[in-house]
Amino acid sequence: MKEDAQAAKPLVGKPETAVLGRLRKKNHEELFFLVEQLLERKPDIGPLIELLLELPFPNSSQQGKTSGKGNTRTLNLSSIRDQVEAALYYAGEGWGSVGLIAAELSRLSGIGDDFADAGEWANAQAVYAAITGEAIESYEELEDEWQIAAIIEECTAGLALCLDTQRDLPEDEQLSIASREELLTALFDIWKFGQDYGGIETDVVGTIVRNVTKDERKMVEGWLRQEIRSDQGSKWQNQGLVSFLVKLKEEAHISNEELIEEYRNAGLYKEMTEKLLQLGRVDESLHVAKEMLTDPVEVTWFAEHLVADEARREQALEFIEHKLKEIEQTIRGKSPDYNTIHGVETYRSWLEKKYSSYGKSEQALNMALARFQAAPSEATYYSVQSTSQLADQLETLWTTLRPDLLATLEGQGKWGELIGIYLHEAEIMQALAALEQMEHASNASNDGYGYSTHFAPEKYQIQVAKAAEEPYPDEAIQLYKRMVERLINARGRENYQQAVGYVTQVKHLYRKQGRESEWNVYITALRNKNKSLRALKEELEKRGL
Repeated sequence: MKEDAQAAKPLVGKPETAVLGRLRKKNHEELFFLVEQLLERKPDIGPLIELLLELPFPNSSQQGKTSGKGNTRTLNLSSIRDQVEAALYYAGEGWGSVGLIAAELSRLSGIGDDFADAGEWANAQAVYAAITGEAIESYEELEDEWQIAAIIEECTAGLALCLDTQRDLPEDEQLSIASREELLTALFDIWKFGQDYGGIETDVVGTIVRNVTKDERKMVEGWLRQEIRSDQGSKWQNQGLVSFLVKLKEEAHISNEELIEEYRNAGLYKEMTEKLLQLGRVDESLHVAKEMLTDPVEVTWFAEHLVADEARREQALEFIEHKLKEIEQTIRGKSPDYNTIHGVETYRSWLEKKYSSYGKSEQALNMALARFQAAPSEATYYSVQSTSQLADQLETLWTTLRPDLLATLEGQGKWGELIGIYLHEAEIMQALAALEQMEHASNASNDGYGYSTHFAPEKYQIQVAKAAEEPYPDEAIQLYKRMVERLINARGRENYQQAVGYVTQVKHLYRKQGRESEWNVYITALRNKNKSLRALKEELEKRGL
């Protein structure tokens, strides 16, 4: 039979398998019987077969696009939606479920690819849109890391191809106005998904911008404006929305004034001031920045643009001084929150650096002192030191200020900061004294289980011990011994290995001073005290101890 011979030919591009080979030998009646039997045993496969029946049938004599069917939707939408829902809701739960869902959605996406390869764009669009719509709606419930997002990306690329292709089709084969709106809606929903979750590499914005008609541009602009919110917490979302809006309007040759107004309406004042600076309208941008910029990062960003122009340097300093005064007034008599404290520190630090660079030594020192008083630390201590030693400061100024700074750190129990300072300045005896105070404080704050709730002197003990080896070997030996005892008490091979390393240092220091007898007494006592610890004994023997 001619028809049977035609059916027996393998489909181009499809891999041949044993089952396919056997099926090709069957005639129509036999194939129909097999399908009937399959439906009886697996009735839930019926919707999939209905969907597959809609596919363009390839054969060796007819390849390429299906002429005249680009805008004709023959696909039953309920069929594809049923299959997507089945993939999402019947894969079960657990670690493997997402993989099963992704595999099934990928197969369904392949159906969309088949329609696209045949030039049946309306059908392809329907498949891609159904998959992405359901996947996005269910995404938060899927605990997906990348598999479902990858399927959404595949379908997004397919939808973008559907839209891009319309420009080159004969008018009578292009998608209808209603189908184009559905296509744009699907792409816009995917773009919003990408804003929230990422993972979309296809240039959805570019695809929409280069393809929309005048009426469609207005429609998409309307969608964007509905999403723009005025509350401060939505600034990040607004940035993406307005960026999209601007690209749409740029395609329609938006004016600078329109663009500035868009930024104003969306509350994107940083972008607004940046545009005004680009246009050379510096005074106008400064006015907006003074009135509307509140984020310290954005405020100092703007100030950096001003100081780039030497003639605007004083304006930049006055601008930050004004912002600092504003925030200081808001917290007067109140307990500031983290954001406020961060803002004050950001402005003071910025001003300190600029004052130092511009020869304003007194103002720089005042800022450094204010920073230290607000947050006494090793870093702010060095800032005061640096600004007090600027070229036009009194030579004795630092020696006058230093005792008060150290007293402040001591009064607040900043022993770790003090140890760092003393070690940096090679004042080892003071570092030893600060460490002793930290150890006392640690013991006083013991939580009852042998742990300090505020201090961790062991973090500093080795630093101080190493620094003390030459000038104060006895103190170094005692510190190493305490570390050895703590590590042995903690148990475990790794702790023993570290402890033996410090025992080796003790041996080195004793021998360097000709005190071998004391070393022998120490190592003998250490071995006897811990003779039941086999792993420790092994580690000591490895080091010849």
